[in-house]
Amino acid sequence: MARVSIKGVLFGGITDVGLSMILGMPIGIYAGLKVSIAHTPTAQVHSAVLAILHRPEVYLTELIIGFACSVLGGYVAATLARHDEILNGCLSSILCVLEGIWTIWTGQISDPIWQQLLLLIASPALGNL
Repeated sequence: MARVSIKGVLFGGITDVGLSMILGMPIGIYAGLKVSIAHTPTAQVHSAVLAILHRPEVYLTELIIGFACSVLGGYVAATLARHDEILNGCLSSILCVLEGIWTIWTGQISDPIWQQLLLLIASPALGNL
């Protein structure tokens, strides 16, 4: 346990998740604005927004933002730890991994399970960078 910097992992994880949410907000707002809420039945609004979010260019933008934030979170964790940088960088993705597991567990995913599992693997790998 002495190799793990709790402060580094915590701040790295918060950087990763928090910055991903902040930078992802404009994409969510864009998707919400593209759906004409006045002309879309209430039951179909959610699926219409998801359809926009799953367009290749929008999804790729989301992935790039998320991946960059994972790298930055790993960097923050490694910098604050000042030792065992690779370990602490990987562990900075713990919040993303827990969120992904929770999403799969509760059945709230809109992507195929294999894709979600690949993203769970990618998060620590990117934190390692």
